[in-house]
Amino acid sequence: MGLLDRIRGRGVDDPGAGDPDDASDGGAFDGGAPDGVEPVEEVGVRRPSPEEEAVLDAARAEYAAHGIRPEDLASIAAAYEGALAAHDEAADASGVVAVIGAAIGDHLVATAGYRWVVSTDPFGTDLAVEPPRRGIPVVTRMLVAVRWMGRESGWVEGVTAHLARAGRG
Repeated sequence: MGLLDRIRGRGVDDPGAGDPDDASDGGAFDGGAPDGVEPVEEVGVRRPSPEEEAVLDAARAEYAAHGIRPEDLASIAAAYEGALAAHDEAADASGVVAVIGAAIGDHLVATAGYRWVVSTDPFGTDLAVEPPRRGIPVVTRMLVAVRWMGRESGWVEGVTAHLARAGRG
């Protein structure tokens, strides 16, 4: 039985449910957690400490050097694209990722009512922004880092605008 069969509510004995021993469906999902992986039960959030606020302030101090105005999403996108195009593979990208991540977070705070928090989940603890209705926090540094590593371009405005809409909704 495949994942779509489960979504449709079909059981193993239902017509068209598929053979659970048949690997042709790409491996059926059995509903259990893989060995050693526990399901996420809770994502904790708390206010940033003064030291964590200082990390954000250090990133914000770099906005002018990158032409970033947090309320202007196009300026954040241009800064990311420019840094991506100019990036030397041997250089440390963590500073640029931190600045762009903070700018995206500040944009969501300024335009969509998010708030800065420190999020803790099974993967660790990091600065994040939380939507106004207490949804899932967004670790903006990781949002940027994953795309930076993949050399992805053209995503900043669309992804950030989507997060802003989702946070308001």
